[in-house]
Amino acid sequence: MNVLHKDMLLYAITDNHCLNGASLEKQVRLALEGGATFLQLRDKEASHDELVKKAITLKKIAKEFNVPFVVNDDVMAAKESDADGVHIGQSDMNYEKAREILGHNKIIGVTAKTVELAKQAQRMGADYIGTGAVFESHTKKDAIQMDKNTLINIADSVDIPVVAIGGIAYDNMDYLKNTGVSGVAVVSAIFGANDIKEATSKLYYKASKLFDYRKKNIIFDLDGTLFDSMPFWSSISREYAQSKGIELPDDFSEVTYTMDMNECCQYFQTVLNIDVETDIIKKEVLKIMERHYAYDIPMKPGMRRLIRKENEIGSRMCIFTNSDEKCADMACKRMGIRDCFELITTSYSIGINKKNPASYQKICELMGFNPSETIVYEDVYHAVKTAKLAGCKTIAVFDKDSEKLWDDIVSEADDFVNLSNF
Repeated sequence: MNVLHKDMLLYAITDNHCLNGASLEKQVRLALEGGATFLQLRDKEASHDELVKKAITLKKIAKEFNVPFVVNDDVMAAKESDADGVHIGQSDMNYEKAREILGHNKIIGVTAKTVELAKQAQRMGADYIGTGAVFESHTKKDAIQMDKNTLINIADSVDIPVVAIGGIAYDNMDYLKNTGVSGVAVVSAIFGANDIKEATSKLYYKASKLFDYRKKNIIFDLDGTLFDSMPFWSSISREYAQSKGIELPDDFSEVTYTMDMNECCQYFQTVLNIDVETDIIKKEVLKIMERHYAYDIPMKPGMRRLIRKENEIGSRMCIFTNSDEKCADMACKRMGIRDCFELITTSYSIGINKKNPASYQKICELMGFNPSETIVYEDVYHAVKTAKLAGCKTIAVFDKDSEKLWDDIVSEADDFVNLSNF
């Protein structure tokens, strides 16, 4: 059974301590009516036979709502009840044995609290990962709170869905925005509520806004947005100029960092007096940069996971860059995301510079997008501004090269992503 990122949006975990005289079946039905997208039966005090009996009942209810249902810890209870799968912790039955018992068509979720354990779980074949505790947990008193850095790194280290758990409630969910997790696992905020259906509905609405699984039209910039390539470009411009024996002005980096290739060539020729034809300069620079794109330029934190998630939900995406198409193609193939983009094109190919709003309008035309229904991810001020002028919604991505203008970029953009501290 395939687990999707959107299945993790609002993952409900039962708690027999919250029954307060109500039946477990009634509570679960209310939670599913409220919008829970995944269900786990967790009851540490029930005997094996009692757990199987409860699982059989809850599976029928979950099936009515087409929601995946797993049993916590007890692999044999999951098998005997024919649940959709099991969730196992690091101290429970190991993954290989659980898979042997359940077979390949059942879900196995694994708890992983480090990047190494998350990667190991994915390699073994886990369907999703649970990680936390994000906040102090009322249901697991011995849970150690996870720092945000670790949470982001775990989510960014794997392709399978990652659900955050531990003390998560309506009022603190915003903390998880842009961390890369697929959704939230909730216990008390659902089953400890006076009105379970209403509480779940509010959680679902907020989670839907935070994690946004709607199909979208998206234009991505490449350098400084998807890939952390600006240091390489800054270096290559300097290295190329210095290779010609030129003493560089103090403002070289500041002046050249927003330039496209044509502008750089013109700068080399007219300002630095490098007597080389434009086509030759391009070939010499690109030959060096191609190697970096093909082998070692990293993606920005969280961006690969974002691309895979958007592709899964059916968003239409393209790349519009000032770099060479071949470089973009090689980098995307290396990271396993080339198939996610319908188009990779450049400002040179369309004949319009990114400083002109018509450039983004042209990309929308090529993709069949309505600009007002299109999101543009960019990292520099002029690009965010012109994309907005083109009628698009803009999301700014922090890049070190644009740090001095970051406040201006954020004020101009509709939203922003800044994982620079993690």
